[in-house]
Amino acid sequence: MKCPNHSRNEVTGYCATCGAFGCPECLKAHEGKLLCPTHYRPIAIRLEEERRREDVRRRHARQRLVVRFADGRLLCGVAFALNVKDTGFHLDLCDKNDTTTGETVQIRFSELKAVFFVRSFDGKHDKTTPPPREFPPEGSELVVKFKDGELLRGYTPQRYDQDDPRFHLIPLDPKSNNLSVLIERRAIVGVYTPEEFQEIKNQERQVSKTPEGVTTTLSQEETMGDFYFETRNYAAAIEQYTLALRKFPQTPRLRKKIASSDYNVGVQFIKRRQYPQALEQMEKVMKADPRNSHAHKKIQQLRHIIKKMADAGPVEGELEESL
Repeated sequence: MKCPNHSRNEVTGYCATCGAFGCPECLKAHEGKLLCPTHYRPIAIRLEEERRREDVRRRHARQRLVVRFADGRLLCGVAFALNVKDTGFHLDLCDKNDTTTGETVQIRFSELKAVFFVRSFDGKHDKTTPPPREFPPEGSELVVKFKDGELLRGYTPQRYDQDDPRFHLIPLDPKSNNLSVLIERRAIVGVYTPEEFQEIKNQERQVSKTPEGVTTTLSQEETMGDFYFETRNYAAAIEQYTLALRKFPQTPRLRKKIASSDYNVGVQFIKRRQYPQALEQMEKVMKADPRNSHAHKKIQQLRHIIKKMADAGPVEGELEESL
């Protein structure tokens, strides 16, 4: 019997799926069965994809990772690929001797503090001839403070984007066991430039006098509030000052700082021409500080502007010129 597809060949079998007859050129063996071209094609595509993935795994060196969770847990392992834009990755667990345990676990970024790319799991590596560190010009030197109090200083390998859910930091010390650290943003308190961080440390050392004459060091909340005020993040400053006031309710200094922050929020509303919100904010300042002449002046100007806008349409620039 001749093959229906290759007339020069004899039929040697049939497809285990559809029963079509074929010759050795037609039929392909898979897992002990013969399959025709139609039914073997999806299997061939899958096998080729698996081969390509295996080639990729062989070309990429294993990445030694120390995974630290937000709840304090720690895992050591290796990964062939880690996509920071994904929801997580798979980790092949290892012991500190770099021996694979044979267990693979799925890691979710949402549960992490950071992922440390390390030279060795036990920290024993050659520190005498460390590889040179080259920091790209688009990178930034940053100080990262974690919620558990740990500080980490280093360079980003590329331009830092505060909207990224996670980012890499390369430690400054070339002899460090850490090659780089992938930091999960939800696990940190803040990210600062070296200058900003030094300013925070200076403020923490400042000493001020309360009205009762008692010398006290600024609380961490007040220090953070001062930092946010200096960087014009007035909403965050108000939040920190309010937390500090709950701890020290008898401190007029904090009330003045809150009023000053509220005033600046009102000014920001004015610059955005959101006059009703600005008026509400300035009235809030006057309620907390009735002697605030600046807020009083702004309230008069805002009421005038809002009335003119209601009577004759938008009035541009009048308040901005008086700032």
